[in-house]
Amino acid sequence: MTDIIRVLLIEDDEDDYFLTADYLSQCEDPKFQITWVTNSAHAVKAFNKKSFDICLLDYILGAENAVDVLEILKSNGISVPVVILTGQSDIQIDEMVMRAGAADYLTKSEIETPRFMRTMRYAMVRREIENERIERHKVEQQNKAKDKFLAHLGHELRTPLTSILGYTELLLDDVANDRLNQELSIIHTNGKHLLSLLNDLLDMSRIMANKLELSQKVINLSSFMTDVHSLMNLAAKDKGLKMSVVSESLIPEMIRTDPTRLRQVLINLISNAVKFTDTGHVGVSVEVTPPKYPGDIERLLFKVKDTGIGMPPDKLEDIFHPFEQIEDVMRANHGGAGLGLAISRELVSKMGGNISVESVFGKGSVFSFTIDPGDISQQHREQLNLAVPSSRTAQTLMLHVSGRVLIVDDLREIRRLTGHMVSQCHATVAYAENGVKALEAVLMAEQEGHPFHLVLMDIHMPVMSGIDALKALRKHNCNVAVVAITAASRKGLKQSLLDEGFDDVLGKPIEKTALIQVLDKYLISTPVEADNLLEVEGTSQQEFDKVDNPNTGKKVLVVEDDHDAAELVQLLLTHQGHDVIIAHSGKEALDTLSDNYFDSVLLDLTLPDYSGLDLAAEIKSLQTDVDIIIVSGREPDPKDLQKLGIQQSVLKPVSKDDLQVLFR
Repeated sequence: MTDIIRVLLIEDDEDDYFLTADYLSQCEDPKFQITWVTNSAHAVKAFNKKSFDICLLDYILGAENAVDVLEILKSNGISVPVVILTGQSDIQIDEMVMRAGAADYLTKSEIETPRFMRTMRYAMVRREIENERIERHKVEQQNKAKDKFLAHLGHELRTPLTSILGYTELLLDDVANDRLNQELSIIHTNGKHLLSLLNDLLDMSRIMANKLELSQKVINLSSFMTDVHSLMNLAAKDKGLKMSVVSESLIPEMIRTDPTRLRQVLINLISNAVKFTDTGHVGVSVEVTPPKYPGDIERLLFKVKDTGIGMPPDKLEDIFHPFEQIEDVMRANHGGAGLGLAISRELVSKMGGNISVESVFGKGSVFSFTIDPGDISQQHREQLNLAVPSSRTAQTLMLHVSGRVLIVDDLREIRRLTGHMVSQCHATVAYAENGVKALEAVLMAEQEGHPFHLVLMDIHMPVMSGIDALKALRKHNCNVAVVAITAASRKGLKQSLLDEGFDDVLGKPIEKTALIQVLDKYLISTPVEADNLLEVEGTSQQEFDKVDNPNTGKKVLVVEDDHDAAELVQLLLTHQGHDVIIAHSGKEALDTLSDNYFDSVLLDLTLPDYSGLDLAAEIKSLQTDVDIIIVSGREPDPKDLQKLGIQQSVLKPVSKDDLQVLFR
């Protein structure tokens, strides 16, 4: 079909109009449909009545010229490409109209030449390119608006879910409600299901915006699979299904991956297998696959097999698309948002692998996926053992060392937690809250003849950073081993810290195995003796008691504008032995902090009178040692938290288990 190009000709000379119209009418491909007006006012009316693909504009229109008309069109929001026509060529006029926004410039004598048609085509092509750019910009803005909406939606939904799940947990824990356990369990189960759907939606949003990042760690594979088995075996038993987790080959003891996301993929596949299987079994296997071509790597292959309802062959590819579900599944009333497998596919891809499915309708399915486990060429290989943890790990946890360790961190809760782990290995512990106090403590200890053997130094602290403190120590010819502690994970950070002079680097949160390796490296191993914590300068016995006793009550300020959510958190924390005060606004929180000392502040990000992050900065100025924990319906930017020295955040809804972990 021949294209029809709609042309608006703005020309006050009738003879020139007929000349142009006659030439364009003779064109076969494309065909032109011409509308003729004689001035800018009529042109604006024509543009308002119908749409045009291109405008041909005479340079002189009585009292007007092309520059005037271009300005009038622009002021009326008209963006159709305009080609200027003039009686004779003039370089100055050419430059003037092009600067004014014309698409091109032609003499009227060129109307019947090939150049005229090329100019028309090029002008429209440029317009199409500009339209595509505008459309892309619109889509980008729409995506940004969608992401903002989803973040707001997540926050708004998590707040009421906090109350629903939290109060249901409290009712379930009360023996007086035993007769209502079934009904309460239904409420709790459906609340958790709603939360999982919300998490899936937000995960998919992050994936589509390319904002989902992995956090890779070295993990023990057998222990990891044991955890997955423990989590899912009960669900299988509830449906009368047998569940097995096996290895089809010798597997590496340790792998490097994102354990949270790998667990998410496995649990999603196993949950689906249990959901769509009424009789039989669900089997999970893991094995090492050899390289497929030169330069390839060994990969881990996971399979989840079930004896469930299966899927038709023509539906197998659709299930990995977002929001897709199979009609037979919908009729079976299994529900879901159709996001789990789409998310799993993206996560597997980010972990360096692929996911696929084989299924026989009515007989069952096998989902298979691979991941990059890191360099496992030197790893000890073993059969999967779900019962016994790695003997090597068990031995390292029994480390018994002697020596004096200084823990430097501006967050008291982090100091206590790290001190607790160090003291379990029987080393003597002291604390400093910033680089200046660390420098004073180390130099004083050397003067008194009781030097520290190891310093665990956070690198981001107020007053004096860890890097500046290390440089000051070396200027004083102090050669104590200093290990950097950092929550950052950018590429090359570890090497840059080693280049600064640190002896080693530990990441936050500190993994006990990694900490034990550092203690074993820099302190002296001693025979196991009776547990005995030594009191050191600057650290009271009361401080050690708090470290050793995770049940010591703390004074907590809950800053939350939702009254129901605030009262629930207060109730949960009070049941755990803590003293809790509520503030419903930023001003109320600051007034309370000025009159009371708190160990921790649970801080909502969205308050009626304050941004949570701005309030956090003011809280820190009032009580530098207070441990701020962000509690919100949306995930805060890690960079914003790092600037404020905030180490912990938790998404709503907050459960009693979350609070036990936060205040252990």
